[in-house]
Amino acid sequence: MCRKKHLTCRYDTITRFASIVYSLRICVGLYHLQLIDSAMTKKTTLGLALILILIIPTTSLSAYAITPDAPQDGKQFTINGIVLNQYSALFKKWTSTYSGIYSGVKTKYDTVGPANVAYQYSKKSVSFGATDVALASTQFKATPHPIVIPVAVATIAIVYNIPEFQQSGLNLTGPILADIFLGKIIFWDDSKIQELNPEVKLPHARITPIHRSDSAGTTYTFTDYLSKTSNDWKTLVGKGTNVKWKTNAQPASSGELYVVREIANSPYSISYLDLGTAVSGKLTFAAIQNADKTNFLIPSLEGATESASKASSNLPESIGDWSNTSIVNTSGKNSYPIVSLISVLTYQDLNKISADQDTAKVLVHQIYWEITDGQNVLGPLKLAPLPAQIVELDKRGLSKINFKGTQLFAYDGFVIKPLE
Repeated sequence: MCRKKHLTCRYDTITRFASIVYSLRICVGLYHLQLIDSAMTKKTTLGLALILILIIPTTSLSAYAITPDAPQDGKQFTINGIVLNQYSALFKKWTSTYSGIYSGVKTKYDTVGPANVAYQYSKKSVSFGATDVALASTQFKATPHPIVIPVAVATIAIVYNIPEFQQSGLNLTGPILADIFLGKIIFWDDSKIQELNPEVKLPHARITPIHRSDSAGTTYTFTDYLSKTSNDWKTLVGKGTNVKWKTNAQPASSGELYVVREIANSPYSISYLDLGTAVSGKLTFAAIQNADKTNFLIPSLEGATESASKASSNLPESIGDWSNTSIVNTSGKNSYPIVSLISVLTYQDLNKISADQDTAKVLVHQIYWEITDGQNVLGPLKLAPLPAQIVELDKRGLSKINFKGTQLFAYDGFVIKPLE
């Protein structure tokens, strides 16, 4: 019957496999009961073992390792990608560490702006893209069988230069930040800011907002956050990698380092920066009110991971539609609200990209390494590790990748095939 591969036969095969797993679990449980009744347990286990012997020949089980196949020794592999320039340091560290372990693997990638990452990825000119900007629905539709694998959590710090308050921890909220960048709050001692900071004597000095002049992932996350917390911002400006800023916001030259320079040289200024850049630039940054309005949080890796963890239940599967997916302003007392997921974008059908199946396997293994052992490199870069829930989501996603219909990694541990 199974040779005909009818639906009922597939169901029967799966049922048999489920019985095996269930029986094995029973055997393990009974083994632990030996301390209570060794003789009875041995008899029961033997009986179940005989049942398994009768069941197994009717089902073909192809065993897979718990992790994807590692690159083969003695072979050379080349992986081509494109990475958002903001995360060039991360992927430089990842690729150099990975090639140090697997010397036959060479990963090449260009660092570009978010629009170019999306374009090259949708045109299938690379094996993977890396970005923290959600693809638009039109870009998802233009990409055949896309797959999204989050690999780290990025944090945006709100930095400021107030000569009279040269320390981090000024309390701010999303609506106040929106009003500052909309030009509605002009002075640092505005009553809305002062009420949040009663113990700080703020100066009557004009605020100088500074923003990126180029297209940037940090701008996307910051404006996404403002759109989530301020209806005025959502209506008047909205979110994007580059938006129509109001006239009182002064542009900085392209790049994070230029923002650092502008903030350092501009008393009473305020801006947004990647946490790592803010720390290395020795800037002061604000404590931002959480989504629950129960706490003010200094940006931290722990707060970023907590935010991603709280948001994980609302994320689609890796093969789902990730257009406009966002984790900003997630609820939770310790969830820092201005965060984003850095994701690797690849394809379910790697035969359309990779030269051969072995190279496709290397790509799957490399991404798996990034979401597991590779998480150890994130701390010094001030990027937060993934919560366990998203790592599980990623593993399920990687199990969907194939080469000419052949599954490259079976996360559930087995592939069930009917006997011929």
